[in-house]
Order: sequence, then structure tokens, then C-alpha cells
Amino acid sequence: VRAAAVLAWVAARGGDRVGAVIGAAQGVRVIAPRAREAGVLPLLEALLSLQPTAPGVGEAAAESLHALGALLRSGSLVCWLSDFAAVTAAMTDSCAGLARGSEWRLFWVTDELERRGLPDGRFRAGLPGHLQTLDGAGVRSRWLAAWQQRTAQLEALSNRLYAPVVPLDTGEAAEQSLRPVLQGRRRAA
Repeated sequence: VRAAAVLAWVAARGGDRVGAVIGAAQGVRVIAPRAREAGVLPLLEALLSLQPTAPGVGEAAAESLHALGALLRSGSLVCWLSDFAAVTAAMTDSCAGLARGSEWRLFWVTDELERRGLPDGRFRAGLPGHLQTLDGAGVRSRWLAAWQQRTAQLEALSNRLYAPVVPLDTGEAAEQSLRPVLQGRRRAA
């Protein structure tokens, strides 16, 4: 949320219109592009109101891409912020069609636990009523294999869209993670 807010304010201050398609468990919310605060403030309100209350799966991601098609105009810059856990080959194909005439940036939200897997020990995980015990050492190889698969899928998406991947680590302030991207924007302007 914080990274999206920073990107929105930077875009608005640079004179760009800001819009969004936000996929959440509650559905997809579309915010039409508008200039200045009129574009940023509805985005911030939506991001806060759509905060997840439980883990979800990526059905909203495919719906979001469909909704994005209606907003895109030639020359649009698409900043896709996601953990990219739900990206499928079909979504990659959809993105390739949408990317014609627009520029994309993929902002990959990750954390250390995802990248390294569970430490040694036993852990209870899940939702109330659906808890299970996991042995860190016992699940680590499958966990890391799934992580490598997600990394490969994101790399394929990046290559297909000619879009750089910008890592956003949850253990680091969003402003710090975005600094190299934002500094590059100032030099290009």
C-alpha cells in the first residue's frame, strides 16, 4: 500500500494522471485516471478499504487484467504491484496483448520468509479451524521449489512484456526500495 501511494504521488506531482485497478478478495475496484489529488486520493481510500483480512488466491488478478484493458491508452505506464503468486501462462498472454503501446513495471512484493522458507522447527500455520503443523526442515525443499517456480514465471512475464522487475522487500521501507526507480525517473525527465 505504501509503495503504491508513493508511486501515485510521484506520478501526480509529475503531471501524470493516476488511475488504478485493484484486485482484492472483495472483488475488483476500478479507479478511472484523473489528475493531481483527484486521482491519488480515491486510490489511497480504495487501498485502505480493500486491505485483506485473510489470505486469498489470485482470482482477482485475472479479473483485474481484464478491467485494466478498458483503462489503457497508448503511452500508458502500468505499475503492477503484486507478490505474483497467482500469475498463470494465460495471464502472461493477456498481459502481452495489453502491453502493446504501453510501458510496464513489475513491482514484486516479497519477504525473507518467502525467499528462504521456514527455519528449522515446528510451526502452526493456517486459518482458525484449519491450522496445521509444519516441520520447517521437512517442507523447506518443496517451499523453495515453489519459490523458484514463481521466480521463473515472473522472469518469463518480465521478458514477454519487456518490463523490469523492481523488488519490494517487506522488511525495507517502500521509499528505500523505490529510490533507484524514482532517481532514474528524475534523470530521464
